[in-house]
Amino acid sequence: MEDIFDLYKRWFSENGIICNIDEDGDLHFRYQMCNFYIINPHDDKQFLQVMLPNIWSIEDEKERTDALQVANMLNMKRKALKVFITSTNTVLTVEMFIDNTPDVEDFMERVLDLLIQGRTLFAQEMRNRRQ
Repeated sequence: MEDIFDLYKRWFSENGIICNIDEDGDLHFRYQMCNFYIINPHDDKQFLQVMLPNIWSIEDEKERTDALQVANMLNMKRKALKVFITSTNTVLTVEMFIDNTPDVEDFMERVLDLLIQGRTLFAQEMRNRRQ
């Protein structure tokens, strides 16, 4: 069976997206001027986690509270999107189960677009709260 990262790398190559394996063993690539990662599933080859990290820096406690509220709203309203607030930053992920030989064409572009839309919506909501 082909390694799952080989399937992703082939899809990226066919779509003109350069990718590489980083020092953690995750697949890193740029799409629409953003850095994305597909986290290495190690022991669960039927799990896909695509991450868009560092979309919004958390500067103080008010901003953290606002970010948590926006994250909660997006987590409730957006299918498959997860928003995480760390101590200093915001991370978006899409996590899903896949079969052993997924047809990456069926879902990858939608996953990436969902993360880009999530980033845009998060930023808009945070800016609205500053006004």
